[in-house]
Amino acid sequence: MRLLISSFFILLLLISLDSLAAPSAKIKKLVDGYYSQKTVWSKLLGTAPRPRPLPDPPDSNNPPLPERPPNRPPNCPPAHFPTDCIEAVCQQMSRFECDDRDDMIEVTQACRNVDGSCVRTVCSHVSRFACDEKVEIFEVTDMCRGLIDSSCIDYVCSRISKFECDEISEIRQIAEQCR
Repeated sequence: MRLLISSFFILLLLISLDSLAAPSAKIKKLVDGYYSQKTVWSKLLGTAPRPRPLPDPPDSNNPPLPERPPNRPPNCPPAHFPTDCIEAVCQQMSRFECDDRDDMIEVTQACRNVDGSCVRTVCSHVSRFACDEKVEIFEVTDMCRGLIDSSCIDYVCSRISKFECDEISEIRQIAEQCR
């Protein structure tokens, strides 16, 4: 009887270890499938649209002067600044965390090279309380920085179980694969 119980325990342990290793391979397979579908469609429809290039890093020897229109206050972003991320971040936080100058400076710094659709996508997959504080939302903007769009994250999350795509750490793995 002890032999049967111990072999059952070992079998359970092996199954659980196998299930822990499977999600990473499964995510990689889904991401590869997503990109292969884009390749097929681009061959059928012609050339795919080019992704937006990231801006060049500032030159440390000659930093550029900030662009400021003559009638705008000094702390406002320039007219061509992408406000989509700022709007997405402020919608997720309470209205008191996005209403003074210091808060907005933090938000604009966190939103550099971040698309607002990625912030909305990640926050829509996790619970409301996992994406409502400043620290959490800035973790999401760090995860989204440099991603061209959020369609890959949406695709992978639609293919796997809802419970495998409902925490920030799980979505971070998917975002890394989508880069």
